[in-house]
Amino acid sequence: MSENVLQPYCKKCSSDAAACDFTCFPRVLMHGEKGNGGIWAATGVPKRYRNSFLSTLPTAEQNPQAHKFVTRYIEKVTSLVERGVGLYLYSMPNAENRKGTGTGKTTIATAILNEFTIKRVIENVKGENTFTDHPSLFVKASELQNTFNEQFRGTDDSRQKATTKFSRYKKQMLSTELLVIDDIALRGTTEAYQDVFYEIIDKRYNEELATIFTSNTPLDNLGEVLNYQIASRVEGMTEGVLLKGKDNRKGGIL
Repeated sequence: MSENVLQPYCKKCSSDAAACDFTCFPRVLMHGEKGNGGIWAATGVPKRYRNSFLSTLPTAEQNPQAHKFVTRYIEKVTSLVERGVGLYLYSMPNAENRKGTGTGKTTIATAILNEFTIKRVIENVKGENTFTDHPSLFVKASELQNTFNEQFRGTDDSRQKATTKFSRYKKQMLSTELLVIDDIALRGTTEAYQDVFYEIIDKRYNEELATIFTSNTPLDNLGEVLNYQIASRVEGMTEGVLLKGKDNRKGGIL
């Protein structure tokens, strides 16, 4: 049987895993009938980060203050998301890590999203706070930008596929309760893309929808890569969390 992330929270399933099969509504809602779909797959979190949770975060030693802050955020994640409180997780280049990469930003962002998704599905199943659409979404900024650009190049068929994909991205990003946008400001953008990205960020800002950003660009410099209107909205909808230290990917930690 495939993994069931709800198992630790279910008395019946934790005592008898075989009882949690395709007849179990919470499991099917979370993982689909075959165990590889449902809400969990629809978040878009990459395979590498599907086991990112508060208990597995490797940031306590290298970034104790950030780890403490993130722990408090996760403990209150549903109420904070409901209030529209987002995060800007960023790192800065240093002598030890000249690109500022591999400090745990994506690991933290996906841990928050995973923990939130589990709590929202439990709330939904209990009838305490139901949802009608997927409550969370992970988007790689580079993939979003590439998909936008592909609408205007290649064959008619490839352009149509890109348009359909980007429209789906945009619709979900405009409405999901918790959105993670990974690696923003990685490279420059066209004015056309900036306009669409601004529309998404502005809507989430005005509707007080929680968004978590990760970046290697400090917030003070974000306007130089995107534009200052976007940077202003991002600053107004997030709390900044600085992550320092070496590139942990090189050591196989992340």
